Amino acid sequence: MDEEYESIVEKAKSILEKYPLCDRCLGRMFAGLGYGWSNKERGDALKRVLVMELHRAVREGGEAEEEEFKKIAPNIGSQASGLYEKLTGRRLEPRECAICGGRLDSFIEEAAVKARGLLKAYDISRYVVGARVDPGVEEAERRIREEFGLAYGESIRAEIRREIGKRLMSDDTRPDFSDPEATVLVHFPSGRIELQVNSLLLRARYWKKARYISQAYWPSPEGPRYFSVEQAAWGLLRVTGAERLVLHAAGREDVDARMLGSGRPAIIELKVPRRRRLSLSELEEAANREGRGLVEFRIEGLASRREVRLYKQDYSKTRKVYKALVAFSDPSATDRLGELEEFFRDRVVLQRTPRRVLHRRPDRLRRRRVYGVSCRPLERGVVECLIEAEGGLYVKELVSGDAGRTSPSFASVLGVNAECVELDVLLVEHGGF
Repeated sequence: MDEEYESIVEKAKSILEKYPLCDRCLGRMFAGLGYGWSNKERGDALKRVLVMELHRAVREGGEAEEEEFKKIAPNIGSQASGLYEKLTGRRLEPRECAICGGRLDSFIEEAAVKARGLLKAYDISRYVVGARVDPGVEEAERRIREEFGLAYGESIRAEIRREIGKRLMSDDTRPDFSDPEATVLVHFPSGRIELQVNSLLLRARYWKKARYISQAYWPSPEGPRYFSVEQAAWGLLRVTGAERLVLHAAGREDVDARMLGSGRPAIIELKVPRRRRLSLSELEEAANREGRGLVEFRIEGLASRREVRLYKQDYSKTRKVYKALVAFSDPSATDRLGELEEFFRDRVVLQRTPRRVLHRRPDRLRRRRVYGVSCRPLERGVVECLIEAEGGLYVKELVSGDAGRTSPSFASVLGVNAECVELDVLLVEHGGF
């Protein structure tokens, strides 16, 4: 017999002389040896060869060898039962596994059945499996591996993840470690199973065709303060069975500003959805079901969590075009629009947080670039201006100056009071979206 092979069998014998182990827990001690076998197969093979070795010793030896076999047989289990009954005339009573208590094999099968039902209930096709193991079980395993210097083993946690993951594979489901739709979290030995469902993320654009519509849901004791873009998308909750909807947008416009033109890039997050296999047209139809003709969505595809982070990056990385209706206190200011346009050609503007939002935002100084301004008079003292600028620019304050908190401003350049009466967003560019 090969010396290296003998050493493995002898190592298994040394372990089983002291600790009763089931096939899986013994095989796991040598998981790195051999290929294409389960730990259960490894443990079973080691035990069978060991019983054969012990039987040879009994046949070639005497009473001492038989007593050695009788002592170790309850720790080996069913593989030793036939020989034990032949030698003793009694039925073998295997001892409980010192690591898993003999529960691991049935646990894996039962947990896979329960998990498969959960995946189906939540329309999951891509998953990962996680495992939480009682600390006492992990400590028992660690102690045996260290005591016998076992360098080729794996953890019970790794075996549970792998074996359940394999049993969940089908034509409709597969493991996906880069972009899973859910995590199946199993608890050993309790048998509790959690399904942590990842959000369904939709890349979208929205148009806000009326004023006094907020972006986020804005509750109050009397009900929503304004109709919101998030509310308009609630049809998606019904079609997907999701628990909650969150809108992640590339910036936001004021509640009294419209979002026209290009629409605003956004990601619609649907938390804990029960349906995922929906076409983009079905999702878009559902998104527009409750917009009241005031908010419109276009669903462009599925998004990733990385894209959500990109949408939340500094607004200075965006470019936006606004249309502002501006009223001047002195009607003659409309005669100096060329001066205004020339001044704000590629001009950096310093803005302290506007007074109107100081109650909810920290007071800090921002630098924003205005790329260009183009204005046309509508009547004396009233003009329409197209303003191209970096994202995050406070346009109303660019017009009024906000009592000196924004400099320069339309008001400071022309030396008159100026007010942004209406504001529309026409173009939003964001990180290539």
